[in-house]
Amino acid sequence: MSTIEKIKDIVTSHNLLHLATIDKEGNPAVRGVDYAAEENGKDLYFVTKKDSNKVSQISQSNTVSVVIDHDCPTAQDLMQLCYLKATAIAQVVTDPSEAQSAMQLLMEKFPFIAELPGERDDFCVVKISLKEVLVTDNRVSFNHTESHAF
Repeated sequence: MSTIEKIKDIVTSHNLLHLATIDKEGNPAVRGVDYAAEENGKDLYFVTKKDSNKVSQISQSNTVSVVIDHDCPTAQDLMQLCYLKATAIAQVVTDPSEAQSAMQLLMEKFPFIAELPGERDDFCVVKISLKEVLVTDNRVSFNHTESHAF
């Protein structure tokens, strides 16, 4: 399996990514967000409140880091782990057609989004475009890492 195929497999088979931004004081801020991926494997979307720290921090610096992985309760699970970490560019989606397409992807994957508390106008869609991706594939050998640039 090629590195790009592994990236696509990881982003389409997981639900949660860990997003790292920088706060006003220059400190890292990491949180998990549910996301949906475009078929290209490069562009990921999540929905959040417009007044969230995520949006504020992304508006200050749109360079972010992400990790997509899962827990491994056993050594056998760890030896089968394939995950990615990447630098990316994050931005609030302002194009209405892209926002609608992203919301459709998100709603298909996470129907509960329709039940989030608050008004629809309280939320925005954020796009994460992967740039430099490192895929660690323990199935090849422990800590085997491949890179791909979009």
